Amino acid sequence: MVTYMTQDPLLSKVQDASIDRLHELYPELADQASDEWLSIINRAKFVAMPADTMLATEGSECTSFMLLLDGSVRVYQHTEDGREATLYRIAPGNVCLMTLNSLIHNRPFRANAKSESPVSMILLSAQDFYKALSVSDAFRMLILTSLVDCVCDMVQSFYGATFETLDMRLACLLGRLFERADSDTLDITHQELSQELGTTREVISRLLKKLEQQECVILKRGKIQIGDINKLP
Repeated sequence: MVTYMTQDPLLSKVQDASIDRLHELYPELADQASDEWLSIINRAKFVAMPADTMLATEGSECTSFMLLLDGSVRVYQHTEDGREATLYRIAPGNVCLMTLNSLIHNRPFRANAKSESPVSMILLSAQDFYKALSVSDAFRMLILTSLVDCVCDMVQSFYGATFETLDMRLACLLGRLFERADSDTLDITHQELSQELGTTREVISRLLKKLEQQECVILKRGKIQIGDINKLP
């Protein structure tokens, strides 16, 4: 357990709980006990933010590295016609590809990042991020493996967007969302689905209506209820 240099017992409890959560999500960091690494963790910020908080905007300066502990962050870009297109999500245990790009190349953030739910995180300053790479083999390997995993996921998404029809992509997305929610009803709008797939709300509404006619789903205001999932394409 890391010993923190703080006089506030409540803050110390929050920090200790955050470190326990950090080691649960990133077990490769649990055995890091060098003085340099402990100094980095002692300087880290422990932050909690509500849902729908903008964490970064396209063109903004990237000054810290995030280790997400709880919640979900959506990373997206705006298309030329003003629509939103989801690039990927950051879940606890993942790292942000765009943040790595900004910090390693010292360039502005190239997308937008918003919390989808209440989030908590540990933030390392840019300086401590560079230092961690040099003093911790485990941290450096975490970055490399996360980078490879993220790129592979994005390549798979690109493959799907290129070679699968939009109705098939929508059906697959709905299947994943129903499974993730562990419910027969999704609280999601047509606009939100269009942002996930990089298309327009009108196109999604038309495809959903088709799925409803096939008895795959039941459409309600702001909700989509599962019909016969076996009929999804």
